[in-house]
Amino acid sequence: MNQSESKFLERIRIALTNAESHAEIKAALTEYGIDEAKFAQGWELYNLGKYSWELNKQEESETRLVSNSYHAAYGKLEMKFKRHRDLSLILCKKDPDTLIQLGVKGRFPTKYNEFFDKVKLFYTIASTETVVQDKLAFIKLSPEIAATCLGELEEVLALRANFDKEMGESQVATVSKNAALHNLSEWMDEFDTIAKIALYDTPQHLEVLGVLVKS
Repeated sequence: MNQSESKFLERIRIALTNAESHAEIKAALTEYGIDEAKFAQGWELYNLGKYSWELNKQEESETRLVSNSYHAAYGKLEMKFKRHRDLSLILCKKDPDTLIQLGVKGRFPTKYNEFFDKVKLFYTIASTETVVQDKLAFIKLSPEIAATCLGELEEVLALRANFDKEMGESQVATVSKNAALHNLSEWMDEFDTIAKIALYDTPQHLEVLGVLVKS
């Protein structure tokens, strides 16, 4: 399907509407088997295609909104964690045991699941281990701040779950839409073929149906 999906759907709506409302065109098509039942089938496929297309657009929009919320919250927590992590690395460079406890040895987590695990470990230790708390007080990372960051992590996790849910629904809607438009396209190809035969002697009628006629 080379043309845009919205133009494709509009072209079919116009073709079916004009074919049914134009007496000469309808009579010519009926002779070649495009009767009321065939029109009903076409409209059914069109309505399903249109509904599936609109639902897919709605799902894509909802996914983008959820994605924006998730990535904004993720980015905010990531910046906060990076700062606290960097400061703890500087402060405890000669205290490898504390760095191991905090889980800050090695590279900064880039995969979201690793990031969640590292953030949870870091702020859980910072909010519960007294000895570590005393050290982190120097970089102004209090148990209260650590607990707040854990709360922000829970919010990000909830947003991620919602994001994954919307992504799944959007993918299902895309598959349904593609199937519906494929079936509609197949039906329309047959309709156009029959129309070209039925209306061969009246090319102006083909143009009414949106069928391009070579001059």
